[in-house]
Amino acid sequence: MRILARYLAIEVLVSLLAVGFVLGLVIIGSTFVRLLGLSASGALPVELLASLVAVESLKAMMLLMPVALFLAVMLTFGRFYRDSEMTAIQAAGVSPLRLYGGLMLLGLPMALLSLYLMLMAYPWASQQSVVIQHEGQQRMDFAGVESGRFMGLDGGRVVAFVANLSGQGKRLEDIFVHAVDNGVPVVLSAHSGTLQIERDKGLRVLSLINGTRYDGHAGSANYKILQFDRYQAVMPLAAIHRSGTLRRIAMPTLTLWRHGGAADLAELEWRLAIPISTLILILLAVPMSHVRPRQGRYGQLVFGMLIYVVYANLILIAKAWMEKGIVPVWIGMWWPHLVILALASLLWWRRAGWRWPVTIRRRVA
Repeated sequence: MRILARYLAIEVLVSLLAVGFVLGLVIIGSTFVRLLGLSASGALPVELLASLVAVESLKAMMLLMPVALFLAVMLTFGRFYRDSEMTAIQAAGVSPLRLYGGLMLLGLPMALLSLYLMLMAYPWASQQSVVIQHEGQQRMDFAGVESGRFMGLDGGRVVAFVANLSGQGKRLEDIFVHAVDNGVPVVLSAHSGTLQIERDKGLRVLSLINGTRYDGHAGSANYKILQFDRYQAVMPLAAIHRSGTLRRIAMPTLTLWRHGGAADLAELEWRLAIPISTLILILLAVPMSHVRPRQGRYGQLVFGMLIYVVYANLILIAKAWMEKGIVPVWIGMWWPHLVILALASLLWWRRAGWRWPVTIRRRVA
């Protein structure tokens, strides 16, 4: 029996590595394309693209560990049925329930690894993602100001020139600004200035220090020259909005437990749902992988993926209901797991012909 358990674990592990490699390529590719679109639209600096792709891909792979193991078990057992290996195993007196012994050699370590990643690594990765996006937003806020070249601002109605930048682009030196105010040309020049972001007000404030303002056409009667110590120009800025959900995703697990609110407990139970689903999907994969002799090897994969999609959506629905208070805290997000367990039990009963398995009947007798 130990030889069979090791054989099952090794075969599933080989399939898991293959499925994980394919899923990893898909995740990294889709994440790169999605974030590349943000970078192309000017919402994310190019130099931060690689780090954000790495963090977001890591988060996605943590979430897809259960489905990778689920597909690996279905592929392995489907091959066993197709090659008549399962027939030989059952002829040797091995009941289907004993097959879980070999699967748990791999399933339990995977569930424990998923538990650690979701409770510790996932909030860290979410926090790093928020930090990178915040840094990218800050860089894009100051990206409109470049040294040594003329810049068009306010739809081209304002032309500015900055000779030098310092202080990470916040301090400006030797500034020249040309604008038109009610048909009157206005020229501003200053030795230095600062650029500040007031996110709470949604404004970008340009402050000029020790400069001169020229109003009108030179030589005309209304031509004015004004000296100023400080001059401010205000430009609108799209502020960063961070929802409570986004902040909660990046919270450490112990912080969520200490807060104890419905939304905090929903986030905590959602993190626990990933390792729990790892074990539940193993229970479901064995009866789902049964293939008849004339049936295709991958015939059950479509139904398996459909059930997984329903399972994942039920978890998301349960989380939303718990956050909104529709479902009481004591029910929480446990009912989707019970639904899939009931489905796995139903499939087992169907496989047994609506009778107790032989091993259980013998023990009862």
